[in-house]
Amino acid sequence: MTAITLLLREFCDLADAFWHNQFNFVRSLHYYHTKRRLQLFHFYCREHWLRQYKNITLGYEYNQIDSMQHAGDVDFEAIEASTCYQAIENFDRQQETIWNNIEVVDGKELNASFYEYSDDQPKYQTDEIGQLVEGASFTFTGKIPINCERFSINFVYNNEAKDIALHINPRLPQNYIVRNTKVYKVWGLEEVSSALPFSLCRGDKFAIQVLITNTCYMISINGHHFAEYSHRLPYVDVKILEVKGDVEDVGMERTIVQSYPKRLPESAARLIEAQLDVQEDEVDTNVKKTITSLIPHEWCLINSKLSDNSSKTNTSASNQGLTLPYYGTLLPKSLKEGRCLKIEGRVRLLPHSFYINLQQGQNIWPHPIIAFHLNPRFSQTSSGAIGKAIVCRNAWYNGNWAQEERSELDTNLRPGRTFSLAIVCSKDSFEVYVNHQFITEFKYQVELDLIDTVYIQGDVKLWNVTLEHNPMIKGKNVRIYHNPLYSEDC
Repeated sequence: MTAITLLLREFCDLADAFWHNQFNFVRSLHYYHTKRRLQLFHFYCREHWLRQYKNITLGYEYNQIDSMQHAGDVDFEAIEASTCYQAIENFDRQQETIWNNIEVVDGKELNASFYEYSDDQPKYQTDEIGQLVEGASFTFTGKIPINCERFSINFVYNNEAKDIALHINPRLPQNYIVRNTKVYKVWGLEEVSSALPFSLCRGDKFAIQVLITNTCYMISINGHHFAEYSHRLPYVDVKILEVKGDVEDVGMERTIVQSYPKRLPESAARLIEAQLDVQEDEVDTNVKKTITSLIPHEWCLINSKLSDNSSKTNTSASNQGLTLPYYGTLLPKSLKEGRCLKIEGRVRLLPHSFYINLQQGQNIWPHPIIAFHLNPRFSQTSSGAIGKAIVCRNAWYNGNWAQEERSELDTNLRPGRTFSLAIVCSKDSFEVYVNHQFITEFKYQVELDLIDTVYIQGDVKLWNVTLEHNPMIKGKNVRIYHNPLYSEDC
């Protein structure tokens, strides 16, 4: 009976593979083998979770049962809801979408040769890593030789199979960094996506930080947060750290940290320029429009950057604008009613989304308080019209996101075009303007005084971020940026 059940399952899996790949024989076999590998990977990982949490909770649960039996009431439902089962259920939810939605593209299936080295001896290895707890941070440093193809950082179990809980694998020719897990010699699904561009170069030094949290590993490259990697195996059983491949002068530092990532000179925040000249508190809009119409705004920006950096030898770098992710710091309590944050740049040619956070602090972990999260998403528009986007607004405080607000708007943010975006502090809300056109607003949910950092990431090229007055228009009782929903007499 068992054999018949297994044969039926194999037949169903094969039929599913051919159906998903339109009966292409080669692609169907790739799909079938990939699905079987990931199902096996899931099974092995689940065994680790069961073993780990059964050992942890067994003594605790027996003590609980003993105490409840003395009280004459055993709550078995509470036992079933313990951390043992919660952890396994969380892992199952992570993995089920992976092998139920497999896409096999020619040349993209797992290539095990990328995980092997001609010289398999580690360039660095240690088993003196202490107890792994939330907040434990490991910073790996070294130099990438000019002939480097790839290298890897591995968090390894000290068992017979030498399971790898976390495999970080920069591949220089491909310009991406793979994250994966190996259990009983079976590799899981590779993760390669990141909002941060690939920044490792041959001949340069590197610093890769790995922070352990209860839900994931956090990985930073040269001081910038790069990616999160959810735990596929319990991290508490990691006993060995090793570095393999084309890398030199490897070192490792272990610390317990209160914040992440560790900032380096190249990832330090910039001080946002405050243009708060009181003489500019009232402007003549006719003069302002004449000036901006005669001189292309993009030329003004490039010219100012060249003049500001004329004493520097690397003027070509200045033409590239501000690097992303962008962290800018504000002076304490400088964001207040009547002022605005002005962000100038250009939308990339094939934009997916970008976001701007007005927040407290520069940390990724613990999660900062975010007074305003502005997130235009271009790929989720229902009409597909150029310039339209789903504009999401939100705030993070008290450990959670607030109720998200979203609208489909004609933002005037067009692929490849320059923009001037202003976030204006009014009496009771943030108001957003693009090229002086009002877009949306978001009511204050936390105090403005908490905001000391501006964080920008996504599909834009930045030129300038400044803090300015929102001046009054000469001869009128309204400001340059004013919500058209309100009367000019207000």
